[in-house]
Amino acid sequence: MRQKKGFTLIELLVVVLIIGILAAVALPQYEKAVLKSRINSIWPLLRGIKTAQETYFMANGTYTDDLSLLDITVPKGDLRSNSAVGQEDYKNGTCLDNLYGTAQDKWVVAGGIGKDCNSGATNGCLIKVWLDYSTKPGIIECEGTHPKCAEICKTFDFVTK
Repeated sequence: MRQKKGFTLIELLVVVLIIGILAAVALPQYEKAVLKSRINSIWPLLRGIKTAQETYFMANGTYTDDLSLLDITVPKGDLRSNSAVGQEDYKNGTCLDNLYGTAQDKWVVAGGIGKDCNSGATNGCLIKVWLDYSTKPGIIECEGTHPKCAEICKTFDFVTK
């Protein structure tokens, strides 16, 4: 009699189990890498806006909400764009909010991943770059509600809240 060639049910279950374990280990690392790359994409823009704001301050004695007055080109948001108040939201999940707050605490440039940049980046991670004439000159803070936000902030050596 001729023997049939093929895989047994146990062999198939073992292969599925191994693939499941590999996926369980790799998926969180993949998610963290994606979030980190999004922060990397917005970080040069935040530094550029900070530098442009400091230059504007030296010339005018104040900072400005209007991104068009700065010597920098900020890409228009494809989800929300309001350059006059410095708010841009992008389809890749990143966001930007030029200045917000009250009085001297207003002088912070924020951006990151998630929705609502000025309210802690809902389910995201927010980077705050404090301007030189603010209450926290030169401080870079990182906060957010995404479970991986604290880990991402540590990789950049930002101050976490």
